[in-house]
Amino acid sequence: MSPRLARASSALLLAAACARRGAPPAPAQPEAAAAAPPPVAVTAPVAPAPAPARLVAPEPVRFSGRAVVTGSLRARQSAPLALPLAGTLARIAVRRGEEVRQGALLAALDDALVSAVKKQAEAGLDSARAQLALAEDAFDRVERIRREDGSSESQLVSARAQRDLARAGVAAAEAQLEQARVNLSHHYLAAPFAGVVTRIPDGIGLSVAAGTPLVSLACTRLLVLDTSLTQEEAAEVHLGDRVTVTVVATGATSAEAVVSAVVPAVDPGTNRVPVEIEVPNRDGRFLANAFARAELPRGKERQAFRVPAAALVQRAGNYSLWVTGPERRARALPVRVLSEEGVNSVVLPEGGSWPEGLKVVDLPPLGIAEGIPLVEVRG
Repeated sequence: MSPRLARASSALLLAAACARRGAPPAPAQPEAAAAAPPPVAVTAPVAPAPAPARLVAPEPVRFSGRAVVTGSLRARQSAPLALPLAGTLARIAVRRGEEVRQGALLAALDDALVSAVKKQAEAGLDSARAQLALAEDAFDRVERIRREDGSSESQLVSARAQRDLARAGVAAAEAQLEQARVNLSHHYLAAPFAGVVTRIPDGIGLSVAAGTPLVSLACTRLLVLDTSLTQEEAAEVHLGDRVTVTVVATGATSAEAVVSAVVPAVDPGTNRVPVEIEVPNRDGRFLANAFARAELPRGKERQAFRVPAAALVQRAGNYSLWVTGPERRARALPVRVLSEEGVNSVVLPEGGSWPEGLKVVDLPPLGIAEGIPLVEVRG
């Protein structure tokens, strides 16, 4: 038997022996095993590190809101005064800066002609009254004789007509005299109200046209501060509210000023509400047309909270604070800023009350966001 046949016979005998014993034949091994994929590493999420923060407790305060505005003081009454007639200026009866009472003479035109006309009218009235006295006497005599049938009816009618004509003459003479008096009064310029003379003519002898302003008068005992408020501020201001007014240039101040008008309309140019404040000036401490500053109350006293101004964050025109509770996670708290006091601000949280247990994050750290953990640092 050849060696090749012997090897084949040996392999068959070995296979038969394994079948008799119940052992499975060995699987054929592939020439090159397939490369297995590398295992994928799974990592757990890393929690952000707590951010260091200085925490401050808010200070409860009783707050009375104030609105600070500026404006110019003007006289409540002021006017350039003129005469209704043309003429020659003959007299200036006041000095510039002089305080005059109501009705005081300020200036006068040459009145020689109108004075003569007035005297003529007075004489005419005296004549008319004398004519009336004669006519009434004649009528009384004719009427008495008529009752005794000593005169005719026509004589009585004539006497009555003469009396009535004389009465009409008196009325006409009185009207002419009154016209002369009014015309004469128009040659004198009198103060329509008490005040201070702020302007006078340069001198007498000037030819003055009718309606030309000669003297300017201003009442400085009561001044008015013209100013304006935002719509939010104006909603909390009422007529009669006390106001503190100060002129910084002179140091003059008064706490007796009051709100006299809140115009119920918004100025389209400034989008603000015009307001008038009456400022008593009996002692003359304020000067008309001076620039002044006013502090107005805004509503009733209320509960508020004082916090560091550096803690405020402004977003989209609104203010908020970063705060945290016992869980030490950051959250934003919307607030309304009522006042600024140097390094502090007075705020009112949304809802009106401060949530219990919350502290303010002073100088919020860079990258602070909703829900990140915080760790309190001292100092």
